[in-house]
Amino acid sequence: MRRLLLAVLVLAVALAGCSGVPTTGPVERVSAAPGRLNPGVEIAPAPPGRNATAITVVEGFLHAMASYQPDYSVARAYLTPEASRTWSPEAGVRIYAEGNPVVATETNATLRAPVVGTLDSQGAYRQSTETIEHDFGLVRDDDDQWRISNPPAGLLISEYLFSSAFTRVTPYFYAPGGSWLVPDPRFYPRGPGAYEGTARAVVWGATEWLAPAVEPALPGIRLASAVVTSTGVARVELTRGASDLDPAQRIALATQLVWSYRSFESVVAVSVGWAGDEPWAVEPYGQVIPVTGFPEADPAPRQGSRQLFGLEQGQVVRVMEGPGSGQNLRVAPGVTAATHAAVRQDALVAVAVSADRSGLELAPLGEAVLRPLGTSAGLRRPQFSREGAVWVNNDAGELAVVSPQGEWALGTATDLGEGLIQAFRLSPDGTRVALVVQRPGGQQVLGLARVTDADTLPVVDGWRELNVATGSLAQLTVLDVGWRAADSLLVLVSDGRTTSVLAVAQDGSTVVPIGPSAATDLVELAVAPGVPPMVRSAEGAVWRYNSDFRWSSHATGLTTIFYP
Repeated sequence: MRRLLLAVLVLAVALAGCSGVPTTGPVERVSAAPGRLNPGVEIAPAPPGRNATAITVVEGFLHAMASYQPDYSVARAYLTPEASRTWSPEAGVRIYAEGNPVVATETNATLRAPVVGTLDSQGAYRQSTETIEHDFGLVRDDDDQWRISNPPAGLLISEYLFSSAFTRVTPYFYAPGGSWLVPDPRFYPRGPGAYEGTARAVVWGATEWLAPAVEPALPGIRLASAVVTSTGVARVELTRGASDLDPAQRIALATQLVWSYRSFESVVAVSVGWAGDEPWAVEPYGQVIPVTGFPEADPAPRQGSRQLFGLEQGQVVRVMEGPGSGQNLRVAPGVTAATHAAVRQDALVAVAVSADRSGLELAPLGEAVLRPLGTSAGLRRPQFSREGAVWVNNDAGELAVVSPQGEWALGTATDLGEGLIQAFRLSPDGTRVALVVQRPGGQQVLGLARVTDADTLPVVDGWRELNVATGSLAQLTVLDVGWRAADSLLVLVSDGRTTSVLAVAQDGSTVVPIGPSAATDLVELAVAPGVPPMVRSAEGAVWRYNSDFRWSSHATGLTTIFYP
């Protein structure tokens, strides 16, 4: 078979290292954002009271900003007429850290606080390292009452009020080709506006960051209304453009809406149609579609293997639970001395890195056959994409991609900078990649980038670094990463003494330690949607996640572990 040269995609990434594992321990949660199940606390905003002090006026304004009202009329009552006229609460949201009260004198009030995150006008969250110092410009009005003449741009909300007043929802958009969906999380104020915001997001399209990696919204469609009935049916009415939608387009739009409304526990079904007409009858569900509908559009493959695989003495094995190495099942007889490997999602083919880490070889499971794919010095852990392509990085910080047909494609990397890729994981839908990058000074950080195709050549861009430090773990080295779900990660970190796993939202809005406690030498994760996460120690012990800070021994003697 013709030897293929390994073409590499150089990713020089943006500027901007257990013997016994305890299975219990405390749970520390660090979060700038609410989870799906957070019921929230009702915040009833009140207008300024008569003869309110300067600090009372500012604190009342901060609380009123955290409670959505049409046009934020209560919040505007704290402003001077001119400030009310020019203030634009829809410009975005800045979320500031707790423990930073307003500092006030008799005549002015200032808030100085770290900003932990922001929301743009589409509701997309992004971590922040900004520190805000805002003077509210208190003045006396004609009635001798304190009013604010200098409101912040957009909304300014504390972490606590944000977690109570906003809800996280996940609109979905099609990956290129339109076969499966991609999540695009947003945050909206709690209440009926969140239902409408979800439908509007689907109709308008993906956020600015994700848009280059997904299919665009259907042209000419606008949202007329979106309400949820007392029986839990989200009724979405649209206005059409110059032409109607064909049946395939209606099904695609309905699929996006159904998946997007899964964010709400109160919604059990969705109907969609043109304003003033009967809802569309969408095959195979009819006019009312359950939120469990269209399972085939899942961002994570539903037909893939759920088995844990690994390398044992250089051989690809299916990992069987229990101590000792004799129970594991050898599945790729052709692989005898691999250093790294991966198994395709259908569990029919493996790819292995040779003993000297210079060759990449394809190995059908159950057959003593190897097919050379190419060479490159210092190859590391490979991964199959959902389409069957193989991605692999090397010691030089390069990333290579080979098609299912065996052709290596030279791609491009844009808007990136200095650093070396140490580890990577493609998202289940293939539109994003999580990267562990070593900076020139040796620090290893986590970031997310888009994966797009330009003229069939892979492009990795849009790098966004994610800060995973928590209050008690300020200095962390990121060791490994994996996708727990289509919109969330597990991250293996070291604080210099111990190693542990964090659950991290893809936008960094939540960072939650999940254990194990006091482990000192964890080095690798095996993570995939719908299966128990695994973590491996340097000595080859494998631990299985059962619940937060509860991990159990699963296997020993493995040099790497991976799910298909």
